[in-house]
Amino acid sequence: MTSVPRLRVGAEASAGARVALGPLDAHHARAVLRMRVGDPLIAFDGLGQEWDATIVSVADEVIVAIGAPRPLITMPYRLTIYQGLPKADKMDLIVRMGTELGVARFVPVLMARSVGRAARVDRWRRIAAEAAKQCRRATVPDVADPATFALAAAAFGRHALRWVLWEGGGASLGAVAAAAKGAVTDADIALFLGPEGGIDDPELRQLDQVGRRCSLGPPVLRVETAGPAAAAVILAVLAAGGESSLR
Repeated sequence: MTSVPRLRVGAEASAGARVALGPLDAHHARAVLRMRVGDPLIAFDGLGQEWDATIVSVADEVIVAIGAPRPLITMPYRLTIYQGLPKADKMDLIVRMGTELGVARFVPVLMARSVGRAARVDRWRRIAAEAAKQCRRATVPDVADPATFALAAAAFGRHALRWVLWEGGGASLGAVAAAAKGAVTDADIALFLGPEGGIDDPELRQLDQVGRRCSLGPPVLRVETAGPAAAAVILAVLAAGGESSLR
């Protein structure tokens, strides 16, 4: 059976309303999916709400009639990844895979060993939106504008749980996440990772003042692997025994 497509609507959507799809989703509905009046879809606003819906017009705009809300399932935590800005398209992969794994927010950070300096924030936001649509999560993660290390470290220190993924060792991330499960009621988690060259010593000393060094084991992972791998560990540990949802 063909799956019902998921398309994003604006924040103004609500049960009983008729809303127009944005240009990208309208093009996808018309040209790619070849949807027609009467076709069903799942509409989601990227903020955590989604509804059953129906196409009611494909004329000048693609208009959908919003129907009944679908059951809401939430993640057991809110994970923010502070990622030392990598080079080339590696951030594309981090955002795409992190979105699929339930990351709530990405903060690109300009660090001492960052090779890449070009920030393609609009592209990363589009990737996050497309990945959320594809993996059936109802929220689209936020991608912040690039931050200096000083600003990022200060923001990192305000999260409830603060873990620094370091290639030089540290406590097992899985064990640290398991210890946190049930021990705290605030599920606001932040993970700080370096770029290709890692976190330099002055940066690491500053992060040590506000966070805990953690490790995924002896192998040194590529920058585009480390963040998604860590998010997968956190998801597996903190979501165990609960709903398996990527919303």
